[in-house]
Amino acid sequence: RATGSMALNPAIPIIALTALDTKSDRDKCFEAGMNDFVNNIKPSVRAISAYHLNGKQYEVKLNQDENPYDLPQWLKDELLDEFCGFAWNRYPSFGNLRLIEKLSSHVQIEPNRILVGNGSNELLQTLMAVSLSAGKKLLLVAPTFLIYHQLGRVAEADICEIEFEEDWSFPVNKILSTLGQEQIELCIFCSPNSPTGAILKESDLIQILKRVKGLVLVDEAYHEFSKTSCLELQSDFKNLIITRTFSKAMGLAGLRIGYLIANPALITEINKAKMPYNLNIFSEFVASKLLDHYDLVNKNIEKILSEKERLTRELFELNNVTPFPSEANFFMIKTPTRAPELFDKLADKGVQVRDISKYHPRLKNHLRISIGTPEENENLINSLKTTLF
Repeated sequence: RATGSMALNPAIPIIALTALDTKSDRDKCFEAGMNDFVNNIKPSVRAISAYHLNGKQYEVKLNQDENPYDLPQWLKDELLDEFCGFAWNRYPSFGNLRLIEKLSSHVQIEPNRILVGNGSNELLQTLMAVSLSAGKKLLLVAPTFLIYHQLGRVAEADICEIEFEEDWSFPVNKILSTLGQEQIELCIFCSPNSPTGAILKESDLIQILKRVKGLVLVDEAYHEFSKTSCLELQSDFKNLIITRTFSKAMGLAGLRIGYLIANPALITEINKAKMPYNLNIFSEFVASKLLDHYDLVNKNIEKILSEKERLTRELFELNNVTPFPSEANFFMIKTPTRAPELFDKLADKGVQVRDISKYHPRLKNHLRISIGTPEENENLINSLKTTLF
């Protein structure tokens, strides 16, 4: 009600409030109001669940494909001593030039082909923001990294999912057929793929790149373990984009660093949606320094691959477990019992693995297990033996 000189503004909606007799009535009114506010969130977002990790207390952590080896203490001390001389009250350098220059030398490509992000997930989100919208099509091969589907739904894209072949190889013929029938704005392939461990062969990727009219992103999060990359194909295919991460072989999962490699013209456009100063000064500093000590990374990669060979033999000797070939630093295994039950039994023994049984109907009896240290892997095998027999 307007009084005195106050007048009603017709542009502002008027909400009539009646007396509420009970606390229950007030609560219901509040909840109804809150629900009205939630309705302002896009339906595509309200229809999905947030990314979630089912975690328990653990002594052995084999559930996130991390490098099990931390940086040596002498290097941490050296980094911290130098970092204390930085000005923490200032923004990072604009454009992450220090790290981009180091990556340019490390990867041996031009700096204008590199974009740095707060983890490769941020760069995936940024790419989808500039390439997808309602009615645009995203092609995925399932099952794969859940974030691709999540971000595609948030972007309101139409998602075309093609299942892996029975042997978990990439369904190249089905992909080519779909590309011939549909206008696909963006294809995303994880190679090696998580959680299956399969790689997309270069000859197959070339066929896809020749057929597709849109963009193709290959997520090479695990390429250091597979010793494969499609980087050289970018000279012939300007629509090919690659993402990589410091979270796996590099051993910096806690600092959230990733990078994207693409044609300079694409970098210019993708950069428009990236947040400025997205990478903090400590993460950029440590990543840059680590590239100066890449011999440490290589040594850890070789240790992990050696343990992978041993773990492969051990898993195949377990009659009740079926391990699948993997080109990454993890295995997908099929279990004789329900995966959640085995997950819980291993967790009770302090061993944390990844329950992927709800990721896709074909994975209902499957777990994913990262390669750990020799001691962690021994603990895993012993826990599996006592649990399954």
